[in-house]
Amino acid sequence: MEEKNDCKTHFQHEGRVNKRRVDAVTAVPVAKARRASARLLPVFVMLLSLLIAMPVLKTALAAECAAFVPGAPVAEIPQVWIQAPELPLVAGDTFELQFIIGTASVPVQGLFGIAFELRYSDATFLHFDSTQTIQAGDFLQPDVYTFVRHEPENKIIYVAVSRKRGAPGQSGTGVVLSLPLQIDKNVPAGWETCFAIQAVVADDSSGGKIEIEAGPSVCVKIKEPEIHVIPNPFTPNDDGYNDEVEFNKDDGFPREWVVTIMDRSGRVVRRLTNGENTWDGRDENGNLMLPGPYLYAIRDGERFVRRGIVALIR
Repeated sequence: MEEKNDCKTHFQHEGRVNKRRVDAVTAVPVAKARRASARLLPVFVMLLSLLIAMPVLKTALAAECAAFVPGAPVAEIPQVWIQAPELPLVAGDTFELQFIIGTASVPVQGLFGIAFELRYSDATFLHFDSTQTIQAGDFLQPDVYTFVRHEPENKIIYVAVSRKRGAPGQSGTGVVLSLPLQIDKNVPAGWETCFAIQAVVADDSSGGKIEIEAGPSVCVKIKEPEIHVIPNPFTPNDDGYNDEVEFNKDDGFPREWVVTIMDRSGRVVRRLTNGENTWDGRDENGNLMLPGPYLYAIRDGERFVRRGIVALIR
């Protein structure tokens, strides 16, 4: 009898233990599920909000589509931009920067006056004319005021142009200012400087602000001079044909240029100075040089202008 009671007690104890084990096992996925639900709840709320707002969004999108006209111009802000020479410049050239307001497709409306900063990257070989030479363009004429102040230490030119009091504003596109500049005669080939407009301020005849954007920067570059070495090869045999080789350029050979003739070892055989620009195939002592290739170097002071090879044949 006691043995049966012991068995009964044992099974009851085992049942309670197994139940706790089952409860413990099932509690793990339940806890995980609850945590996952907590993380997903904000997502469900967001999706529900989108579903509720969808009719409103559709209505707004339909209104935008109805207002859109295919091919209609997009409102743009007029620019003041720089027109520079399209072709490369050469030493000694004089050129002009023109400052143009608006374009045919994006004109300015009611412009009375405009001021801005003109910044440049390098003025080593630029000559700025006096302030009296800055010119107002046709766009704001007649009877205009102009202003210019140059700060070379900061590489800035401050410019402004305005119509006189009582005049109406101008609409459209055109040149508002022009600035003449000159390239130094000693500028090296390949030298470049760039210009950029900044800090634009414009107004109408009542003093109201007009929004004007600065156009893109522009650069001017010095091209390599066109040096002609003809004939090449040449035949210094005193027959009257091709006895000398000439070094020249289209606008004349500068007197300050020096031509140095060297043999293949680099030994100088002849120097042409003081505007002399022909070589007869002889060295400094008048001796006729042997046939073959000879190096030439054209210098302008310390600057090399051109290097090349000239062939002497018989």
